Amino acid sequence: MSMIRGIVLDWDGVWTDGTKSAEGQSVFSEHDTMGINLLRFAHYLHTDSWLPVAVVTGERNLTAEHLVHREHFDQFLFYARDKTKTIPFLEDRWGIKASSWGFVFDDVLDFGLAEKVGRRAMVTWPATAHTQRLAQAKGLVDDWVDPPNPVRRWCEHYLHEQGWLEQAVAERQSWSARYQAYWALRNEREPECLDLSR
Repeated sequence: MSMIRGIVLDWDGVWTDGTKSAEGQSVFSEHDTMGINLLRFAHYLHTDSWLPVAVVTGERNLTAEHLVHREHFDQFLFYARDKTKTIPFLEDRWGIKASSWGFVFDDVLDFGLAEKVGRRAMVTWPATAHTQRLAQAKGLVDDWVDPPNPVRRWCEHYLHEQGWLEQAVAERQSWSARYQAYWALRNEREPECLDLSR
């Protein structure tokens, strides 16, 4: 399949198993953060261009916001009840059409956005087996990703498909000059956080 030029990630059920505390907090895995980091680096290495990343979620989650800032993602869009509203905003910010985005998602609230983007990966939680079949019937799924750590699994799948994984791992392991250049650019980026309920 064609190369993606931007990534949108749901939060609950993608970075997490969907479990929350009374305060709405959750946890994330460093396996997943490394997956995104390797993918961003490999894209930079092979295209000499930046791969923008946005987390789009229906709620405001402080753990998600912390991750977005720590990993220097490009956008954190929260209270996104209708996730298709992110399309004109991100197309403007990124200069990249939604048809060139990848989207990792897990449930019904994501279907509208999945209809509009170029490559869709749905997480195969056992609890959503029938919903997965509906998504498949609607033509909304290009990749199935098993939990746990679906972000890492999908990133490695894409990297392997592109033939980029081995070099990305080797240069990250050796802290190569090219990885250091990528790392400096990454750390210069400051996320944009936006409340989409307004």
